[in-house]
Amino acid sequence: MALSPFKLPFLAAYVVVGAIVGVLVIHPLNLVVVWWELARFSETAPNLLEFLTARLWLVLLPRHLDVAVAYTGLGAVVGLAFGMFTRNYMRTSEAYRSLREEQTALIPDLLKQGENRRVEFKSSLRWDLKENRTNRSLEKVIAKTLAGFFNADGGHLLIGVDDNGTPLGLDKDLATLKSPDLDSFERTVNDIVSKTLGGDLCPYIHTVFSRVDGKDVAMVIVSPAPRAVYLEENKASVFYLRSGNSTRALDVREAVNYANKRWS
Repeated sequence: MALSPFKLPFLAAYVVVGAIVGVLVIHPLNLVVVWWELARFSETAPNLLEFLTARLWLVLLPRHLDVAVAYTGLGAVVGLAFGMFTRNYMRTSEAYRSLREEQTALIPDLLKQGENRRVEFKSSLRWDLKENRTNRSLEKVIAKTLAGFFNADGGHLLIGVDDNGTPLGLDKDLATLKSPDLDSFERTVNDIVSKTLGGDLCPYIHTVFSRVDGKDVAMVIVSPAPRAVYLEENKASVFYLRSGNSTRALDVREAVNYANKRWS
């Protein structure tokens, strides 16, 4: 039965293994270093095998017990440190997995609730359903929505659904990518943010996926940005803000006033 990282025996096992490694691995490796230093300055130094055989047997003698204890203790400390690192890593991974599951479980409920101040639906990332072709300009539409959420209180952008929340799937979008998989889809979303809004904003989005009615749906979770976010359009910087269930562009005066109140 696997040991739980949240129980003491988990660390104890690492300590025991570390102690054994200290005697059987760290000690011999240290002797190799000693032999190498000796061989550099002495022409009469024994070969490595003879040196190791002679020195390793000494730890079995009572008068050399302190050496065995020292390497056992050193290995135990290393094992404990590695065990604590492993436990923390597993705890973090478990928390992250649980969070992803919770976020994924939200998707069907958000589809039922419909669009609002913090939820927006998009049918695709770059596939034009009307013209039945790839249309990269649709990525700007995605960027516009994300900018609106960044500048407001954050939100959820669901991709692969129509305006009524009916799942359409991501197959068409995936077919336009070099690697037609969900990981590549997530990277593409990050690339859109990085290229159009700023790479510093990528840590403020998180993409999860769910199968709804047999179709893949993506949800981009957007956190509020730490700065004003602008989208370049026709050689002009446009400030978008989520308002109600839509995203609108603010004029210069509105954008400056809002930014001063929000980030000052």
